[in-house]
Amino acid sequence: MAMHARASMARQAFARLSRRIAEIEGRSVCLPAHRARLPFSIRPLDAMLSGGLRRDALHEIRSTTTRDSIAAAGFAVALLVRLGMGDHRPFLLVSEADALGEAGHPYGPGLERFGLDPAKLVVVRSRRPTETLWVFEEALRCRALAAVLAEIRGHPRQLDLTASRRLALRARESGVMGLLLRQAGAAEPGVAATRWHVAPRPAAILDDFAAGIGRPAWRLALECNRNGPTGIFDLEWNHGSRAFALAEPARPALPLSRASLSGDRPHPSADAGTIMAFRRAS
Repeated sequence: MAMHARASMARQAFARLSRRIAEIEGRSVCLPAHRARLPFSIRPLDAMLSGGLRRDALHEIRSTTTRDSIAAAGFAVALLVRLGMGDHRPFLLVSEADALGEAGHPYGPGLERFGLDPAKLVVVRSRRPTETLWVFEEALRCRALAAVLAEIRGHPRQLDLTASRRLALRARESGVMGLLLRQAGAAEPGVAATRWHVAPRPAAILDDFAAGIGRPAWRLALECNRNGPTGIFDLEWNHGSRAFALAEPARPALPLSRASLSGDRPHPSADAGTIMAFRRAS
C-alpha cells in the first residue's frame, strides 16, 4: 500500500511539474477529455461539434443588424454561464465605444438574473478597434481567466485574417476560450473554430400565460465549423437551470374572455355628417 501511495504522489507531482513547464514555455496544457469541450447538452448540436465547443479556441458570434446585437450578446452570456458552472475563474469583457453606444452597457442585476455572477466579470472599455483587439489578445494569454469576450461593431480593417490567426493562436496556447462578438457584421474569412449567426426568435408562452414574457430564444445558424457539419437550431435559455433547450414551436395566444356589454347602455349618437370649417368656394 505504501508503495502504491508513493507512486501516486510521484505521478501527481510529475503532472504538476509538466503543467508548470508548459506554462513557462508558453505551450498549451492538454485538458482531460471531459473538460476540453463545453457541451450544449443538445444531442444533435453536440454531435456536430464532436462533444461541444472547444475551450482552447476562438469562436465568432455575429448579428446581421445592430438591433439583433442584444440577442447575440445574450447567447454569448449564456455560453459564459455554462462555462462558469465548472470553472471558478473570472471572465473579461472588452467593448469598444461604438458597440456600447449601440447595444448599451452591461447591467449587473440583469446579468445575475440571466445566471451570470457580475462579480466574476471584469469589464474593459476601449475607444477604438485597435485597442479592443490588443486587450483581447493580451487577455487571451492570461490563464487566470476562463474566457475573454470582445465586442466589436461593423468591419474594422484591423480585424483581418492575420489578427484572427493571432487570436486563435493565443487561445490555443493558453486554453482560454475566446468569444468574438461582432455587431452588424457580415460573414468574413477567419480562422475561428466556429462561427455563429444569431437572430432573435419569438419566445414561447410559459404556463399558458399569454401576457407574460417567455424565455430568451434564438435562431442559431452554425455557419462555420472546423469539424465539418453545419446546421440551424432554435434554442431557448432557462436561467433557472442555466441550460439550453430546443425551443418549442410558437403557440397562438389563448383567447381572452371579455365582459358582455350591459343592456341599458344609451344608443349611439346619430351620424353628424361632414363638417366643414370653411364655406366651399363657389
